[in-house]
Formats: sequence, C-alpha cells, structure tokens
Amino acid sequence: MVSEASEPTDTAVRCRFLLGEVAEEVFRTSLAADTRAARLSRAFRTYYLLRSLIPRPVRQLLQRRRRVAASPRWYLPDDFAAALVERIEAMSNGITTIHPWPDGADFAFVLTHDVETADGMRNVLRIADLEEELGFRSSWNIVPHKYPVDRGLLAELTDRGFEIGVHGYNHDGKLFTCRRTFDQRVPAINAALRSYGAVGFRAPMVHRNLEWLQALEVEYDASCFDVDPFQAMPGGIGSVWPFIAGRFVELPYTLPQDHTLFVALNQSDGQIWRRKLDYIVRLSGMALLVTHPDYLDSPRRIECYRRFLLEALDMPGRWHALPRDVASWWRQRDQSTLRRGLDGGWIVDGPAASRVRAAELRVGGNAQRSLVEWGNAVAGAAFTLKVDVTTELTKAAQHAYTSFT
Repeated sequence: MVSEASEPTDTAVRCRFLLGEVAEEVFRTSLAADTRAARLSRAFRTYYLLRSLIPRPVRQLLQRRRRVAASPRWYLPDDFAAALVERIEAMSNGITTIHPWPDGADFAFVLTHDVETADGMRNVLRIADLEEELGFRSSWNIVPHKYPVDRGLLAELTDRGFEIGVHGYNHDGKLFTCRRTFDQRVPAINAALRSYGAVGFRAPMVHRNLEWLQALEVEYDASCFDVDPFQAMPGGIGSVWPFIAGRFVELPYTLPQDHTLFVALNQSDGQIWRRKLDYIVRLSGMALLVTHPDYLDSPRRIECYRRFLLEALDMPGRWHALPRDVASWWRQRDQSTLRRGLDGGWIVDGPAASRVRAAELRVGGNAQRSLVEWGNAVAGAAFTLKVDVTTELTKAAQHAYTSFT
C-alpha cells in the first residue's frame, strides 16, 4: 500500500515515501541523515552575517577556493542506491507498487529557476523564450524582498504557461538562523505566495528544515536534494523521487545546480548533467534541475543549457511537467492503493487509477553490479517496461573539488 503513514523521522514530520512500508527504513534513514547534516557551521553562520558586505566577485573567489572532499561520482546517490538494492534483494519476489509516473511515462523532467538578483530578473525572458521555443515550460522562484519584482513579467510568464514560486524572503542566508527569525518572516513569505498565486517554495542556498517549513502555505517545497556535497548545508536525502513531508509534497532537485558546474567547478560542457539524467532515467526517477538566470549569463552557458534541453527532448518516456503538476500527481498517487483482482492481476484504486499501472521493482545483475529493474506487474507477463540502474557498491577514491555557498 503506497499511502500508509510512516513514523516521524528526525524532523518530527510524518513522511511517506515511494515504496511505502516495504522499503521505508531505507528512505527514512537517508532523510534522517540529511536532517542531521542540514546545519550551518560556525564559519558559515559568520559568513552569512557578513555576506551582504562582501562584493559578489569576492564571494565567488571565496567559493572557488573552498575545498570539499568528494568522490568523482559525487553527483550520484550511491550510498542510498546500495541500501535500496540490499532491501530489494531481501524481498524474494521484488516489490510491487504503483509506478512513479502517470500515463505510461518512464521518468519526470522538471525545470526550475531561482532568480537571485535584479540582473537575473532582467535575464528571465531570454531563458523563457529559449525553453518555449523547444516546447518546455519551467517555474521561476522569485525573492519577494530583495529586488524590485516586475509584476508585469510575472503575469506574462503565467500567461505563457510558466509557473511562479517563492524563493525565501530576502536571500540573506539567515532564514534558518533560528526559529524566531524564521517565524518572523513566515507571514511575509505567505503573503508573497498569495500575491504571486504561487503554491511552491524553495529556500535560498537550499537551507532547509522540513519541520519549520510546515508553516508555509504551499503545495510543495523544493529545498531538498538527492545528493550535493557542495552546499553550505551538505547531505542529501538520496532518493530521486518526491515524497510526502507533512502537509506538502517535497520535490528534491536531482540534477546538479548550474552554479556548481559553471562557477564552483568551472565546467561548461554539461557532461555531468547528461550522465546524471541517464542515471535518473534508468531509475524512473524525477530529473529536477535548478538553474539561475543570474548564472546563465553568457552565450557559452546558454548554449550548454540549450544543448542539454535538446538532448532531453529526444529522450522517450519523458513526462515534462511543472513542479505544481508533479506535486498534484504525487498526492494522487499517494492516495491510491493496489490490490489483487479475482484474476490475480493488480488493480489500482483511488484518484490515480485512470493514469497509472502497477510495477514491480526487483534486483538482478551479477557479482560486479546490481541492476534495479522496473517492470510491468502483470501476472504471467514479461517485463516490458524495464529500467536498469547500475549501482557501484564500492567506495570511489576521494578527490578535492571546489565548492560554493
């Protein structure tokens, strides 16, 4: 049953995950680890107190000089995948559940943007035009109390089928400094949500506390991620699927941020995006990308983004959706259940019944690798919808990469 409630995690927020009780411990353990990791060090607390006084070029220099130990596979949630493989291997007949995505789709593809500055606001239409030309739409997360918000631009984006979300309060890095500060800013954030007609939120710098975030009037939050060692609050929930977190749906980003690739790692070829997308597709996950019009600010970076979109466009089985639509779907899936019919086949009951199929998750492979496979869970039928995820279970050597805040 997909919709059964889980026990509270370390966040004290009741969460429900992709596979329900069957593999709940894997998801809960990873989320609890991320909850413990989502703390600012004393150095970062000091940095954010002084951040507004530090010129942006100096901040970027500091970001490039910061060193973080990370494996060459830093963008893949290997530890989570290994734990999931182990759990599925313990189930002799695999795990039968409702497939993650509707209407026969194999994976979800979601584009989001955080608009951090006035310069970014002025670059929005350039990127939106590119996406629309290729048939994509995205969400634009606006900081309500930092720069002049062009309400005409927001109206135009909405009319063209884009989505507007809220990105914190004023992007000063202090939103989660203490509960008192957070609570003082909640009324203004909720007012911005209502004013923009927004149902989604992402915290600046992806600082996060799922318990505190319950105070926001949102359908979804997008402040978590599967894995990202380069954040001021590092960690990651491991999972490449949404989950129910208390009163809202959590949509983790699963593709590395543009700032990480372009600024911190000084890359511009998009290879890591493509590798991670392939990984997510094989897992029938949610490929959710965070980019910024503030950093998609040169012809070379724009071209890198355009090439990535073209490659995604050619991938079969893609469900391209706005974050609000993914959140709505995930609630429908969460409220639906599986049962055996009289003929031994699987029947889906609930609001998702007309759009989904049952699926089975199992492990195959050999001694060198484990393959997580999604298949059609039809009694006596072959697995016609197969998704193989190669999970390397050995630790990679540690390497130093520059990081950012």
